[in-house]
Amino acid sequence: MEIRSENAVLVLIEADPNRAGCRLRWWNVKRLAEQQGTAVRQLSLPSEKRLSKHDLPRFCRRLPKDMRLWLRNLPPTLRRAKFLLTLASARVVIAGKPNDPRLIDGMRVARWFGTRLIVDACDVKPSYVHIQDAFALASSITIPTKALIAAVPERQRHKIKVIPDSLDKACLPTTSERPPDPRPTLNILWFGVIEAIGPAERPSFALFCDLIAASIDSLQKHQASITLVCSRSDEALQHLERRLSPNTLPCEAMDWTINNMRQALARPGLALIPYPTPVECCQKSANRMELALYAGRTVLVNGRLPSLDQALREEVIEIDAQLEQAWITAGKRGSTAARRYLDRKQLLIDQQWCELIR
Repeated sequence: MEIRSENAVLVLIEADPNRAGCRLRWWNVKRLAEQQGTAVRQLSLPSEKRLSKHDLPRFCRRLPKDMRLWLRNLPPTLRRAKFLLTLASARVVIAGKPNDPRLIDGMRVARWFGTRLIVDACDVKPSYVHIQDAFALASSITIPTKALIAAVPERQRHKIKVIPDSLDKACLPTTSERPPDPRPTLNILWFGVIEAIGPAERPSFALFCDLIAASIDSLQKHQASITLVCSRSDEALQHLERRLSPNTLPCEAMDWTINNMRQALARPGLALIPYPTPVECCQKSANRMELALYAGRTVLVNGRLPSLDQALREEVIEIDAQLEQAWITAGKRGSTAARRYLDRKQLLIDQQWCELIR
């Protein structure tokens, strides 16, 4: 059954531009769809909050209890109906890592009305208990790396389209934001997400701290400084300082915002981006490496991710347990070739999304 009109829309669920996964994937789709003249609507999941008894008008107090309860439950019912109607009338719905029963129910209704459902998963964690239902309902499943294919049930893999993350160009500094005469100091940058469970439980950051601690003598000798740009930046800084104690290095920690990322990437230096070992088995996207390379930072890694394109593998420096020799070759690295490659790659990514939402 179809209820859509000629002015069919593309709907994005929970597309928050402050979340990196949204910007690198669904926000890029929004831009492309609007360039094609497609209307785009952004939906949040409908609130289930009902009215309290004090929210009801005074005259309702005379109504029977069952009627008062019905009135209190009416707003969430109407919100859910509006949500379902929007999904059912859309041409395409994109849901990122759907793991909420409200969204799964909405997807079932939308599919019944013929809406095409795209489930986009930049990762698949055991805690996503409903995502398998979403995979089953999906018309297409999009993932950023080939390594993630194994996380999708085999019977659903025919739906998969591997579309890499877009380059996060909003975080790139403009020419005017770069210092005109960079100070010849060694600055080491780490950026990413620190989960609520704490910095020690974020493998990339924990490994970063271990590498800095193991290299502290050389880093002090070279008067190195550390810049952290991440969520829960105060907790991250405290964890790093405890890890380095009794030694210390000049450290700056900034909460993750687009402006702070641009400020950090405007400075010359290194970006140290380790990944959980064995790195060759990691399912993660190489988007942080790509962003740092494009910005002109020298990228240090503890191994080359499977998702790191062959054309960029010589652009990064692989390190061992310490950083002692990293900056010896750092000056030989340039970003021009990487930028050209990533610009071409972005065009191909845009083409893949345009074909999918057409």
